[in-house]
Amino acid sequence: MQIKKIHSYFLIIFSLLAFIFYLLIRNNLIQDNLYLLFFSFFLILTLGVSHGALDHLRGKKIFYPLLKQKWFLFFYPGYILLSLIVISSWVKFPTITLLLFLLIASYHFGEEDLSFFLENKGIFFSFISFLKGLLIITASFHFNFETTALFFQYLFVPSENYQTLIHYKTLLFSVNLILLVIGLINLLRNQIDKLVLILMEVLLIVISFKYLPLILAFTLYFCFLHSSKHILGLSKELDPGNITNGLKLFVIKAAPLTVLTAIVAVLFVILWSESISENIIKTIFIGLASLTLPHILLEVLDKK
Repeated sequence: MQIKKIHSYFLIIFSLLAFIFYLLIRNNLIQDNLYLLFFSFFLILTLGVSHGALDHLRGKKIFYPLLKQKWFLFFYPGYILLSLIVISSWVKFPTITLLLFLLIASYHFGEEDLSFFLENKGIFFSFISFLKGLLIITASFHFNFETTALFFQYLFVPSENYQTLIHYKTLLFSVNLILLVIGLINLLRNQIDKLVLILMEVLLIVISFKYLPLILAFTLYFCFLHSSKHILGLSKELDPGNITNGLKLFVIKAAPLTVLTAIVAVLFVILWSESISENIIKTIFIGLASLTLPHILLEVLDKK
């Protein structure tokens, strides 16, 4: 029960931040998008990145029985190599890599979000998970197509590869939302309390992507509706009997890799030759993609 209460606090924080920023932007108190980029960059480098900062513990759990004391000689080089492969693929094949990242991330986001409330129950659960994660993508196209196109340009993807989607952006979003809601009702028809919470999340996502700048809407979702669940799950693993103490242990254990990742990300922003805004967007999305692949593989191996 306590973990659900803490999750409700994240929902409240999400709502309050979204409302505050909406008022600030509407009243022209924030006119420079660079401030929003810095704020989003900070949140992603702390709360967002930290939800994968215990991957080394998961790696030890998986590989120690096979490799004993030498587990880290396989884990760390393998983790870094996978990340570098993603970055290299993005530079050489940006369109294909972006498409694969969006599809994989859609399932990953949705699956982790729903697994917080109930166990994976097969193909239908997986399909609804994909739809929930895909809502982030279709909402971005529907409400913020111009900004999404600008981000894609920053990420080396030519506009002719996705320009035709502008004619279908409303249809894609509408079908995604309708199928998701119907699927959630079917999936959770006997668990009304969980259904209400998830539908509330869906509503908050739609509202935030409609009324907030794209990078801010994505950041609030990624940090307070996605990463928060993973952090709570890890905290519960660290101390099943006391979630508060588990959160403290998580902060202590996650701090080293979170700080190291943040330093590397800041160096990329400084050293890249483009503008600060473009550098931040590249670092956020290409960086997240490079960390997502090894993170998901660890999740799959751990569950198996």
